Amino acid sequence: MHSFWQRLNAIFFFTLSVLGFLSFMAAVSTYWHNPTPVVDLKLQRITLRKIYGAGHDQAILSLGINADLRSVFNWNVKQLFVYVTAEYETEANVLNQVVVWDTIINSPDQAWIRSEMVVNKYSLTDQGYGLRGNNVTLVLNWNTVPSTGLLTLHHAFSDTFTFQVPEEYS
Repeated sequence: MHSFWQRLNAIFFFTLSVLGFLSFMAAVSTYWHNPTPVVDLKLQRITLRKIYGAGHDQAILSLGINADLRSVFNWNVKQLFVYVTAEYETEANVLNQVVVWDTIINSPDQAWIRSEMVVNKYSLTDQGYGLRGNNVTLVLNWNTVPSTGLLTLHHAFSDTFTFQVPEEYS
């Protein structure tokens, strides 16, 4: 005959196994969801500064962001972490990626980002003087935070915006 604690242990771990299986099936059910976000990034204004004491270039960007990410949401998405990266090449580094703006979206109602003039939260700073005259590509990225399942990273590489940093400091 089994004791009370053995029976309680069996019921607890059976319940835990069922919940684990249901969580796994819930995560798998959204694997075939194919969102179709619409992204439009623009550069409205750029100011390039030379920081003498630290020895680097710094660019202040004003961005135009129009991103409809409502199709990314499904029943398993808890929130989106959305950010814009500036990507460029220098002689020292093949790929430089700098996050210049970010936001957290908690519901599909907030998932349509429409801003004509957003000043970057984080300055575009190069480790040296490699920004002047360089081509920079703006890319919108987002992390999907699910209720259950894996955290996934997505890029809008098909809807990027490329510009050239001016040769002269402002």
